[in-house]
Amino acid sequence: MEKVFSIIIPCYNAADFIDRAMISAIGQTVDHSLYEIIVVDDASTDDTLSCLNNWEKKYPETVKVITNSTNLRQGGARNKAIRQASGQYICFLDADDWMETDALDTFMNGIKEDMDIVTAKYEENYDYPDSLHVTKHSKTSEACIEMEFADSDLVQYIGTNLGYVWSSVYKRRIIVENNVWFPEHLAYEDIYWQRLIKFYVQNACIVNRVTHHHYNHQGSTMNTRNASHHLDRLTCYEMFLDECSKRDLLENYYGQIMNDTMETYVYNSFYMFFMNMDDIPDVYGRVRETLYRYFPDWESIYDDSEIPMVFQYLLKFIKKANSARPDELQPFKDAILELVKE
Repeated sequence: MEKVFSIIIPCYNAADFIDRAMISAIGQTVDHSLYEIIVVDDASTDDTLSCLNNWEKKYPETVKVITNSTNLRQGGARNKAIRQASGQYICFLDADDWMETDALDTFMNGIKEDMDIVTAKYEENYDYPDSLHVTKHSKTSEACIEMEFADSDLVQYIGTNLGYVWSSVYKRRIIVENNVWFPEHLAYEDIYWQRLIKFYVQNACIVNRVTHHHYNHQGSTMNTRNASHHLDRLTCYEMFLDECSKRDLLENYYGQIMNDTMETYVYNSFYMFFMNMDDIPDVYGRVRETLYRYFPDWESIYDDSEIPMVFQYLLKFIKKANSARPDELQPFKDAILELVKE
């Protein structure tokens, strides 16, 4: 039977966290008949699968466990779950995060007008609660800001921040019909997916409520220091640019994609490398080549007047230097670290 929502939770060695996520998901205030929970054990080596099987045994009508024999990372786990989902809307939840107990109720209000995407607010949590009881967050206004997008409006929309993948719900039909799947075997898969899905929606709703709690901890993908997977953010964004080119999106939305490329692929990537890696990775040539390949005229049309001065100097460096060793980027790293101290 088709459900309204499918909550998808990818899990890899999540035994220490998954009960919190599951309690919040199974405890939703909407009737259980309206949603399913699909949890994917992504070849865990701890007790994650045992935990998930216990939840499925306790709630067989609501919880479905999928197992991967090899690790596909979050993207691959999500793809597998989406293909087996029966919900009209997909709701993503990370295994170390948790939801408000009325999260689906909030999203239900948002989809009343048949919205393609409904996104809500989230709360960053730096401490993991000891109790397994989910405490409801104090709510603000329930106002839902609805946005309709004709073709002419999409230019403005693709630059609109609609939250994170895990604080939104997406109409499943749009994902499947337009073949918008997550990169597999890579971290930072959201960089690709969240940008590509935007080109296929006609409307969206932003709800002024907290629905998700994001656990920001040192062991998370983004915070793990000196991890080689930080380079995946470049790969995933390059995949996005390639896909935009194949789908004629780059031609139609050249300026908007270029601006996002500068912010996400260039500035944010170097910022991540400078902040989270002791040794600057040797990626300068790769970034520069990608920039000129997709945007050969960026020097004459990109406006850098609103960006921090350190990145303005980085762009001047990119314009002049065809190649650069990691140590030649050290002054930019030092400048970023000084800005953070301030």
